[in-house]
Amino acid sequence: MSDSDTSALLGKADRIFFNGSIVTMAETEVTPPEAVAVRGEKIVFVGDLAEAKAKWQGIGTRMRDLAGACLLPGFIDAHGHIGGVGLQAMLANLLAEPDGDVASIGDVVDKLSAWADTDIGKRSEWIIGMGYDDSLIGGHPTRQDLNRVSTERPVLAVHQSAHLGAVNDRALELLGYDHDTKDPDGGHLGREDTRKEYGTPDGVLEETAFNPAFDRAVAGISSTDSGNVYVEGRKEYSRFGFTTAQDGGVKRDLLDALRLLQHTTGWKIDLAVYLKASELKTEADWDRLDATRDYYRGMRLAGVKLILDGSPQGRTAWLSEPYLKPPPGKEDGYAGYGTLTDEEANEQVYQAFRRDLQVIAHVNGDAAIAQFIRAVQAACDRLKEPDAARRRPVAIHAQTATSKQIEEFARLGIIPSFFTMHTFYWGDWYRDVVLGEDRAQNISPTAWALSNGLRYTAHHDAPVALANSIAILSSQVTRVTRSGKVIGDHQRVSVRAALDSLTRNAAYQYFEEDRKGTIETGKQADLVVLSVNPLELPEPEVLESWDDVRVLETVRRGETRFEAGAARLAETGGEVVNLGALVQYHC
Repeated sequence: MSDSDTSALLGKADRIFFNGSIVTMAETEVTPPEAVAVRGEKIVFVGDLAEAKAKWQGIGTRMRDLAGACLLPGFIDAHGHIGGVGLQAMLANLLAEPDGDVASIGDVVDKLSAWADTDIGKRSEWIIGMGYDDSLIGGHPTRQDLNRVSTERPVLAVHQSAHLGAVNDRALELLGYDHDTKDPDGGHLGREDTRKEYGTPDGVLEETAFNPAFDRAVAGISSTDSGNVYVEGRKEYSRFGFTTAQDGGVKRDLLDALRLLQHTTGWKIDLAVYLKASELKTEADWDRLDATRDYYRGMRLAGVKLILDGSPQGRTAWLSEPYLKPPPGKEDGYAGYGTLTDEEANEQVYQAFRRDLQVIAHVNGDAAIAQFIRAVQAACDRLKEPDAARRRPVAIHAQTATSKQIEEFARLGIIPSFFTMHTFYWGDWYRDVVLGEDRAQNISPTAWALSNGLRYTAHHDAPVALANSIAILSSQVTRVTRSGKVIGDHQRVSVRAALDSLTRNAAYQYFEEDRKGTIETGKQADLVVLSVNPLELPEPEVLESWDDVRVLETVRRGETRFEAGAARLAETGGEVVNLGALVQYHC
């Protein structure tokens, strides 16, 4: 019998954390504790070190000396796409700095060409890369650019927003897109003659025109490789301190595959899955949903996701006022477009509400946000309820929410979950091209949310950005753009508020505040160790460099899932599934 087993039999702790800053994030905390004891999956003690040793130290108890580091509750992913994270890790990396090194369309061509010759690339039917940003590389690659990669194999370059992308001639041929193809509802094909509705496609595909390309490309990845996307995704989440992950917006067939995995090998991270509401065509489809607030073998179906518009950085988000500079082929006055009619949005929200399902809605533009507010209000009216607070609907991204819309969130009980890293990645682009000076100052309006008493959350939306928890914190506190300028100084928040968005508030968003989000006795032993205590760094200069704070260890349900500087943690299987076709994610 091991020392750990002996300690367990004697009712002692597996580990006691001490000698560091312990930030519990609990509202009632007065004096920071000296020690935290963990037994099995639970926190069993928070308090004085001497008392922890006296009550909980046994033969096999590991005394975890923090050596001055900081212990916090494990970070909770308020919105992301864990499968897409793993997918991005295996495809050509088209990201710009600081997450990659692509700086031109020529770099995109080179990266795709190099990936085509890798083992994974050779096994794939399509040549695929993810993450190019047209705002940084001089525009979108065209079919002619991508023909330089290959004329025999289809090629797909996915935009960083994952709402659009570019393909070569072979891909256009396989998709059946030619000069006679009409734009699909909710989508657009770029044309070489931008003055014409029809004409030769230039290779750039938006929204519903892009989705078939993504689906076909991912379906063409060898099962030898696609089976590992969730393993790779979870490892990425763990190295950034996340103990709860989301797969936000999966299709029915992928949900079935994930459940098979759940019942066989289980998960090594808590995974909340949201099914695309558009997958539910009949009352019977809705009735068959078995969403729950309890995890079984590490996973639960948490609710449904609506997608009401596109990407502001890609200029497909639905705005109430025109874009400052319309994209190529669009006339002055262009304001993006929605993906659902009011009737469709109202019905999807109502069907979910009447079954007490949580709804999360992708809404970037203020016109899409307005549509979601109307749908929530309509469902409340039909159900004769004053607000939606007990269902905790979530407005995902809410980039351009107005002050009046934030007030409406507070009135109706809608939780905003902001993709605050937009301030860094696209703050300059918003100011100079997308929205203009005045509107750009209020993207990701976190301070407005706080002033209205909202428990907002913040997210990374990986794989659009890396699942970088420290970057999420930095973006809220500094709001510094790529060029080093501050965008919306009045929307800055404190480090404490930023930490709330990844811990306490995120637990609340998931209806899990009774078991996660704070370090308290009886709660789940989800913990993260940071190199320094962010609360002790000066503001607002805090976290201007994402390297100022490093994740040293991630503990999920009492087990270490990541440890910096250690040999890669042994994997004993699990989370491996032949997905067939990975779901299209919307970000």
